Amino acid sequence: MKAQFKALVMACVMAAGTIVAAPAFALHATPVSSTVIATGPTSLSILGVPVPCTSTFTLTTDSTGTIIHVTQAVFTGSTTCSSVHAVFPAAPNNFWNVTLNSTTSATINSVQVTTPFGTCSGNVGATISGSTINLSGSLGVCGVSGSLTTNPAFSIVNP
Repeated sequence: MKAQFKALVMACVMAAGTIVAAPAFALHATPVSSTVIATGPTSLSILGVPVPCTSTFTLTTDSTGTIIHVTQAVFTGSTTCSSVHAVFPAAPNNFWNVTLNSTTSATINSVQVTTPFGTCSGNVGATISGSTINLSGSLGVCGVSGSLTTNPAFSIVNP
């Protein structure tokens, strides 16, 4: 009887460990091992003054889809918009890391851009629906919003 109890306890511990560990590995982006281009209208509001732009972001995904980086961000449009520049950390981590929050939500971490009026930095929230990434957030004194279309289609899945 004692051996059966030990076996039952061990089975419960192993099952609980599997259940607890699973969510950490569940969310991942598709496609995997890919470069995704996201482009569309955005607005950077600097001290309340909107600066409309067309933004193009380059995202990369690793072979598991769990590591996503923004490796390039280009802003075009008006003269003010064209003077907005992405700032990435020094190599080897010269990217903005993306954290997957749910199948419809992610956070782009440590975003930093320079503008003619100063530097804006912080984390930007993103919602993902279909092939669209909607940006929304605050970078210190700057606000960010936009709607980017991805190519190829980008999504977050939880198998």
